[in-house]
Amino acid sequence: MQVFDQNTFVTMRWHLVLCKPNQHHIAERELSRLGCEVFLPRQTSQRRWRGRVVQDLRPVFPGYVFVGLDPSRPIWQPIRRARGVSRIIGFGDQGPATVPAEVVAGLMARCDVDGVLRPVQEDFAVGDRIRIISGPFAEFVTQVDMVDPEQRLHVLLELLGRPTRVVLDPALAMRQSSGPTGA
Repeated sequence: MQVFDQNTFVTMRWHLVLCKPNQHHIAERELSRLGCEVFLPRQTSQRRWRGRVVQDLRPVFPGYVFVGLDPSRPIWQPIRRARGVSRIIGFGDQGPATVPAEVVAGLMARCDVDGVLRPVQEDFAVGDRIRIISGPFAEFVTQVDMVDPEQRLHVLLELLGRPTRVVLDPALAMRQSSGPTGA
């Protein structure tokens, strides 16, 4: 991901481009070669492959990339013909639709320098009810027993009929409204 000058970023118009199936990386490369500013936010995801859990980077918006253009120099035809591009999102005769720069800036602010979406870190306190959202204890609902100096969460889970202390990364949990505990 590139770092933009604030004046350039504000004057730039952002558009959404639909990519051909599984060709977002090709479209990103080709659009960059045309001189467009390209933003493809990604997030880490887990999936099963050949009996193993594999972590990889997936687009936040599968099949779409954001393209920033100088409004005084639109290059629609080369963009439409670029490899990996299916079409530019628009509204009929009104031409290509614009994405507000604030939306793109907000997404960029939540990403690291490689365009990978950072997880939202919540500040948890002792007594907060949480739901575990990932990992072997996914969907368990419990209460924070302790927060250590490294900000890891210590919780008690009911496993095999007895309470068991488990240490969690806060990225694996989210605040939960009141409800039953356990899986």
